[in-house]
Amino acid sequence: MEKPMRFTLIFYSIIFTLTGFSQQTKLTDAISKCKKGEYVIMEVRMQLEDEFQTIEGNEAANLSRVAIFTGKNKNNELLSRGFSGYNQVVQYLNQIENFGFVLNQTYSIKGNSLLITHYVFRKQKR
Repeated sequence: MEKPMRFTLIFYSIIFTLTGFSQQTKLTDAISKCKKGEYVIMEVRMQLEDEFQTIEGNEAANLSRVAIFTGKNKNNELLSRGFSGYNQVVQYLNQIENFGFVLNQTYSIKGNSLLITHYVFRKQKR
């Protein structure tokens, strides 16, 4: 009985690791082709109840997501569904800045059930 449980844990560990790598690859693929002076928008969309779950997140939130918009990545904008906390957002922000982008502007849009925050970056170097 212990072996099936161990197999299950190893299987899920591998799946979660691969999911993390694919999200990082999506971000890298989306922003690596941008040229100096071009803009990128990262959108963090949370359901309002997620406002109070900034550390632990809410993976079950069906409207929450993180997306990246470059103007050239149509149908490949989505980085993650759900909201796994602001540590995930900070990782994305750091990755974007490592590619030579500088945060230009941040603004929020609040609706009846959603809080949307846009982070606008502009490529400076490379």
